[in-house]
Amino acid sequence: MRDMTGTDNAAFSRRRLLRLAGAGAATLAATGAVLSQEPAGGNNIEFEKTLFAMRDNNYRHRKVDIVKTGFRPVGGSVADFGVADFKGRLHFFYIERRLQEGTPFYPGHEIFFGHASTADFINWEVHDPVMLIRPDTWEEAHVWAPCVIRRGDEFIMAYTGLNRHISQNIGLASSKDLFEWRRWDSNPISPCKDKDWAFWREDMISSCRDPSICEHHGRYWMILTANTREGASCIAMTSTKDFKRWEDHGPICVGPPTGYEPRLQGGHPQGSLESANLFFRKGKWFLTVKAKIRDEKTVNWIIESDTNLKFDFAKRRAFWPGAVGIEIARQKGDRNLLATFTAGHIKFGLTDWSQATPTGWFIESEDELAEWKLAEQK
Repeated sequence: MRDMTGTDNAAFSRRRLLRLAGAGAATLAATGAVLSQEPAGGNNIEFEKTLFAMRDNNYRHRKVDIVKTGFRPVGGSVADFGVADFKGRLHFFYIERRLQEGTPFYPGHEIFFGHASTADFINWEVHDPVMLIRPDTWEEAHVWAPCVIRRGDEFIMAYTGLNRHISQNIGLASSKDLFEWRRWDSNPISPCKDKDWAFWREDMISSCRDPSICEHHGRYWMILTANTREGASCIAMTSTKDFKRWEDHGPICVGPPTGYEPRLQGGHPQGSLESANLFFRKGKWFLTVKAKIRDEKTVNWIIESDTNLKFDFAKRRAFWPGAVGIEIARQKGDRNLLATFTAGHIKFGLTDWSQATPTGWFIESEDELAEWKLAEQK
């Protein structure tokens, strides 16, 4: 009698064994192929070199949507800046802000100026930082708010330095090529020191920052943010013909005497008069200034005057909605190409000083920038 169950079990066992053997062979073959292949990349030396090159290229060469977003450096954002026009390129020197908490005072922040340049407003080259802080000096904690002006064959930078007490002062540096900067031995200028109108001390936080220089009839007029002895924020002025001897002109624009309210994360209901600029156009003087005033939505103001020695803050009007601090990038007749920092980015705008009430406005297309690419300054 035939054992059908045994025969079936034997057949099943043989078939299953063959299938398992085939699957195992396939698995071993595949595993062997994987084990015998070289890894996709090279060795770690090549890995590090390639990764550095990738990241360096990403940092150094920036293509931006100048209309929608503007320029900012990788890993940072832009605050107060100065601009210089040289050999067909606009060079920007800016506070590079690398924090989120809304204050620049923390140690290790804002300790150099970022440097970037562009010839077409779209493609940007990011260069090495300049003007790093110097330990155990008047500029040991931070450097802020540079401005750049050309004098003959050199560029002069005025900038803010802060010591460990956050006492602010102003110094000068010069360069022939905008890459190598030499601090002056005469630093700092100390325009607020021992002035009867100013509150300023070396051993505590004291305002003396945001310099901006305007040349007019052979004299250089420097304005800056300071405090009066009574505690009002103001824009003060000092002037020189040779950058050696300075004449004090005191406050030229004084803000409210009270109402200043600090908030840890920023967004103060009222703050300082800052990031000011001085212009002489069509026989009149104009002062632009950033100031957050209680119950006012505008932060960028303009004030007109017949003299550069006095501007009435009560006569201010809105200048460029959405802009913060501004700089003149290029000029054609009565029109200027303006640059501002807003939301951590550099953006561009225009103004026409022939208007009865000049205002600034953001460019709305790349076509508006086309004519300004040809405005090379020699």
